[in-house]
Amino acid sequence: MILPNNKNIRPVAEQVDALVDQTVTVVPTNSIVEGFAALLTYDPDATAAQNMKTMGASAGSVVAGEVTQAVRDTSTDVGQVHVGDWIGLGSKGVRSIADSIAVASNQLLSQLVRPGHELLTIIEGDGSTPANTRRITEFVADEFPDVSVEVHHGGQPLYPYLFGIE
Repeated sequence: MILPNNKNIRPVAEQVDALVDQTVTVVPTNSIVEGFAALLTYDPDATAAQNMKTMGASAGSVVAGEVTQAVRDTSTDVGQVHVGDWIGLGSKGVRSIADSIAVASNQLLSQLVRPGHELLTIIEGDGSTPANTRRITEFVADEFPDVSVEVHHGGQPLYPYLFGIE
């Protein structure tokens, strides 16, 4: 089973089965948090087809977001981005722009969290800090009191925060 965890990698992953002697199944994951959700439903006793269906459904139920720092100037649907800005990304691209990680994160979450969501998983990467994580968790507690928050250290480069909303 392959979990590409990136929409740009999926087309390549889907070609692997034709290139090898083993059967390869691709679970359509577009982000790391979707991949984590899929892995949690993996059943070693199930068939590949059963796992693909269950894991794909689990991945599809996650709303993914991430925060990173802009490396170039660009224009987006939500405004101008300048080198060094913090940007919040969702499935439809740039959703927030700010001069701090916490503000970009909170603006992003305010757009992604919806009624009925129950859990926010925060994966801290390089560049995250306890103070910024606290700012984010306090924002969620204030704005979305019905949403539980789990924080995990992932150590990923380039993305101080990955978010999975379920």
